[in-house]
Amino acid sequence: MPDLKGLQTHLNLKDAFRDESETVHRYLYFAKLADIEGQPEIAQLFRDLAEGGVCSSHGNLDFLRLVGDPLTDLPVGETDQNVAVSIAAEMYEYTQFYPEMARAAHAEGFPDIASWFETMTKIKRRHVEQLKVALARLEGSEGRNGK
Repeated sequence: MPDLKGLQTHLNLKDAFRDESETVHRYLYFAKLADIEGQPEIAQLFRDLAEGGVCSSHGNLDFLRLVGDPLTDLPVGETDQNVAVSIAAEMYEYTQFYPEMARAAHAEGFPDIASWFETMTKIKRRHVEQLKVALARLEGSEGRNGK
């Protein structure tokens, strides 16, 4: 297979992954609302559609992993690599992504939304801490196992 990196197909796979991932979460949210409204059959339909979206997202990732994580472009593969990719992605989210969104929301007069983004910043920082602990455990167990 030719190298995908930087080609239109690579960008299309990233877009497809992002779109399917967003769709999954939108459908899960719609299912929650349908449950609240007493529509269990429709809620289940949304859950089933979300599960199909998960399969589609994973299909996109099967190809994307050949060139790297869709967000960070770091290598995907062994668990330690995947934890490192996750640390990089979460660090970006808590150092740049959500803080920039919070500043914009404050500037545009949406303090509640800004507060939500600031909360997300704290959550993402905690995720980084958890992932670093997991990576340290992995590195420690690999050293004991001779890897």
